[in-house]
Amino acid sequence: MKNVTIETTRDDNFILQLNVLYSIFKNIENGEQINFDLSNVKWLCPIVILPISAYIRKNEGSGYTKSEVDNVNKYLNTICFPDGINSVTNFQKTWQDHRSYTPISVLEKDKEKERENLETIFSNMIFKLLGSVPGIKSAVYQPIAELVTNIFEHSKNDNGFIFGQYYPNKQFLDICIVDRGRGLAKTYEEEKNIRLTDDQAIEEVLKGHSTKNSSERGFGIRTSKSIVCKCFDGHFTIISGSYAFIASKNREQLVSLPNFYWQGVIIGYRINKPDQAIDITPYLE
Repeated sequence: MKNVTIETTRDDNFILQLNVLYSIFKNIENGEQINFDLSNVKWLCPIVILPISAYIRKNEGSGYTKSEVDNVNKYLNTICFPDGINSVTNFQKTWQDHRSYTPISVLEKDKEKERENLETIFSNMIFKLLGSVPGIKSAVYQPIAELVTNIFEHSKNDNGFIFGQYYPNKQFLDICIVDRGRGLAKTYEEEKNIRLTDDQAIEEVLKGHSTKNSSERGFGIRTSKSIVCKCFDGHFTIISGSYAFIASKNREQLVSLPNFYWQGVIIGYRINKPDQAIDITPYLE
């Protein structure tokens, strides 16, 4: 088994956290058994925690070494790392006790009603964390609903993962959504007989070109990105294969990830707590 030592930074800069994610999964072969060594970890954010959790769940024999910091281990236990929860009852209980973050939630394809209930409760909890300015409920719910739906449309996998953490002192919220499915490029190939590189596949998704084998437009990811970046002045990333797309209010870029390959999709975003009304209608397509 390969041991991967995780060195994290206390700096909460969104791009630096993506760099931590890259450093963890760089040079890992797909399906390789990994022990994620958290001994030196003093702090973790959703864009790092959830992919590790998903990898452990989906790669039998993989695991982790606990941190030497008790508070880190207590936090990981509280958010149900790495297994997560798939029960509305367990979700509500965990959130009642720890209101600044949600537990890692496993959304199961074959339990549609339970999945929808869990997704709705997750959205409602996020809404409560961010306050009640006009328009915020739809602004919170729209990206979560669209991005979770996207998992089950493209991944050909039985489950996906979602996790959120609110930082009261800094007044921003991080959300991560992950699947370990076939990835965007493979989806275009299998559903539409179009061969694309990872960067081309991400570009097609952002243009609203659906991965489904139909004439439908697939605006979900593009709309979600716009709401996050424009309405919340936030940050948004989507990672599939060996490429990442990173966006903020005034900048967008595709980034190559050498010696890195994520089978499936990672979506992470950060939104700031709003202090005025939000109108998402200009970004709905």
